[in-house]
Amino acid sequence: MNAQEIISSGILELYCTGLTSAVENAEVEQWVKQYPEVAAEIAGIQAGLEGYAQLNAIAPAASVKEKLFAEINKTAASPVINMQPLNNGTATVRSISASWKYAAAASVILLIGSLIFNYTYYNKYKDSSGQLASVQTELQQQKELAQSMHKDMGVMSDINARPIALKDMDTTKSDAARIYWMKNTGEVYIDPSNLPKIADNKQYQFWAIIDGKPVNGGIITKEINGKEVHIQKMKAFGNAQAFAVSVEDAGPEKPAPTEVKAVGKIQTSL
Repeated sequence: MNAQEIISSGILELYCTGLTSAVENAEVEQWVKQYPEVAAEIAGIQAGLEGYAQLNAIAPAASVKEKLFAEINKTAASPVINMQPLNNGTATVRSISASWKYAAAASVILLIGSLIFNYTYYNKYKDSSGQLASVQTELQQQKELAQSMHKDMGVMSDINARPIALKDMDTTKSDAARIYWMKNTGEVYIDPSNLPKIADNKQYQFWAIIDGKPVNGGIITKEINGKEVHIQKMKAFGNAQAFAVSVEDAGPEKPAPTEVKAVGKIQTSL
């Protein structure tokens, strides 16, 4: 895969959240060395995750502060240690220096602080694990949408694409749909987003007019998985003179149009 395919695959997000396998980790680390773009993408993802964690951090309760200072005072007020030698009856008194007291107090602070930090983020992780999965799913959907839009734009901006407006049979209405006919390949694409909604037991069917006769071009799909379709590839026709859309009963493709909804001609002078 190239750098863009790696970035679009979604594996970098999983890597940054620790959800990849050892083999995948090795692959990602190799890509980081090979592609600066991948390294930059990982840095951006990690920065975003860190910002999210800080934004959603939970402050410890006020009682934690009191317990910390109580422990510090207790450590600082520790009595001297009496060392009783075994060889004679005299006792040697050795005091602990102030620097050791402060070091001990600091270690207590670090230990308790570490426990609080780990406990807080452990609970936060449990609470947000479902949210993370949801965000990852949404991110993948957004990537798929962006890829689809990029593909649609590629069709509309193709130098060989000849746009053809399909006029509604009701002349009081605006254009019903738009066709993009590729002069070099004969491929046909339709943007059905302006076609009006019809009954659930009806469907739109596409036609090419060849030598004065309608030829089936396929069923038009306005929506897939709840998402509106903007560019749909239909059957290719190399020598069509015009195109049309009809309204048919839902089911298999019909051999001939029943109710023509819109038509549009190819302007040979273009």
